Amino acid sequence: MKNSVVRFITLVVLSIFVVSCGNAPSNVLSGVKVETTTRDNDVWMSFAADLNLGAMSFASVSLPILHPRGQTQIGQLELISGFSGQNQLKVSVNLTEVADVNMTQATLPNGNMIPMIANNPTIAINIGNGAKVYLTLSETVTAIGVAVPISAFDSIGASLPGLNFFPVVNSGNVVGTAGIFTGAGAGKSGIAVVADVSKIVNLGQLMPSQASTFAIQAEQARSSLRLDYRSQSGSASQKSALDNMIYKLHQKKAILRMR
Repeated sequence: MKNSVVRFITLVVLSIFVVSCGNAPSNVLSGVKVETTTRDNDVWMSFAADLNLGAMSFASVSLPILHPRGQTQIGQLELISGFSGQNQLKVSVNLTEVADVNMTQATLPNGNMIPMIANNPTIAINIGNGAKVYLTLSETVTAIGVAVPISAFDSIGASLPGLNFFPVVNSGNVVGTAGIFTGAGAGKSGIAVVADVSKIVNLGQLMPSQASTFAIQAEQARSSLRLDYRSQSGSASQKSALDNMIYKLHQKKAILRMR
């Protein structure tokens, strides 16, 4: 096999800490890094989200992303623990390999609508342990999402099931959100990150033939892809109850583990 030739296409590091859509500030998503490369004529996208989790931290883990129709590895998911509450969620995926995967409507593990992606046709890839990667793709739209069930949040879901708390922040080049979803039952509550990176990753230019395939699938589902940039939240009482539960985990310096 010939050596992989990696060609740097674009790299952006964005601080999206305080500016938000609908004046909904976020103290979770503190930065996004997006990179595209070409390896053996395949286009790869790498996405990293810096998350401010206070005194909580991820239990570091790395999981392969396998093609939905086989055991070929097409990417990697990593949760990385950092210092002073700064943790990172990283995902890399071979976009060329998923070009033939059917897009359908998908949901978060709690059954609720995926923030920003909403009802748009989406490639949903199960990673294991309930985690999922979401890709909403066309010639002009590139959105990526990751949902990770967290075992420490199961008790939150038991008390406050069916919630989505996702403030949407806008950096100018990337619109993104990071927040908490809750659901009744084990594995239905956790953290999700979603970002619209269309201004950075243009599939119509990077992989025009495959982008046409994505566009045809989107056309079959609806006229065009339209992301939903509205923040998601519950009532004031639900927000207060959730804050109290998260604060208790913060006091315990909880280690957030995937299920």
